[in-house]
Amino acid sequence: MKTILFPTNFSDNAIHASQYIAMLARRYDARVILLNIYAINIPVVSEFSPTYDTENIMLQREKDAEQNLQFFTDKFIVSTNLPPEQITQMVEYGLVTDVIIDIAKKMDVDLIVMTTKSSSNTMDKWFGTNAENVIEAVQCPVWVIPENTPIILPQTIMYAADFEEDEVMATYKLLAMTQPLGATCKVIHIHDYFEINATQAVKQTVAELKDEFQNFDVSFKNLNRDEIVKGLETYVRTHKPDVLALAVYEKSFFSKLFNSSITQHFIQEARLPMLFFKK
Repeated sequence: MKTILFPTNFSDNAIHASQYIAMLARRYDARVILLNIYAINIPVVSEFSPTYDTENIMLQREKDAEQNLQFFTDKFIVSTNLPPEQITQMVEYGLVTDVIIDIAKKMDVDLIVMTTKSSSNTMDKWFGTNAENVIEAVQCPVWVIPENTPIILPQTIMYAADFEEDEVMATYKLLAMTQPLGATCKVIHIHDYFEINATQAVKQTVAELKDEFQNFDVSFKNLNRDEIVKGLETYVRTHKPDVLALAVYEKSFFSKLFNSSITQHFIQEARLPMLFFKK
């Protein structure tokens, strides 16, 4: 884990989340790329409208973005005590999602950290649209930091596994992120009572995983519940992990959680950081 990309819009939550990002950067010994993405809105004009100097407008927006990013970076350095040489500044023009994806690939980023804020009834667009598209498009993990998340080093990271695809490789990927943090990894699988012949297959998978990871700080648990999503929500509320991890891929059950009430609950109400990664 050598490079953390932090797209920032200079919001209050971005300033708060910078403490969390600095904490991760220290543990991973990673450099932080502070990225600001700007755009311009050219008004619709008619033959009677004044002429707009698009080139100068773009130059001014770029200059403003650079100044704002420098101001944010100065505050970031002072508040986190990270050395300036560990920080890279980038200002880019374009659509938020497209730029983040492009920079993540060009810079071979190891982790993207995104922030979100509370909103009434619906997910904040910064997370709901942009983060979903980023998570689906990039290969690196994406760590989502809710508004006012407590700045504490994660002690327990809970991975909600669906026991599909290669869970051994997925667990190794998660351990690569949890071990530098000194965090315990808990893998939980929840299946409903109506999954035919699921119990024996799940027990076998759990036994194989326990055998594979017997020398690691990781535990495995299987639960039967009437509804998977509600079961997960109840388990998280009861056991209070510091981070909830989900593996995302095309056929993943948990990919459906982006627009569900459970994601809104975790991100907005419980203020629980979420870590999304590819199997």
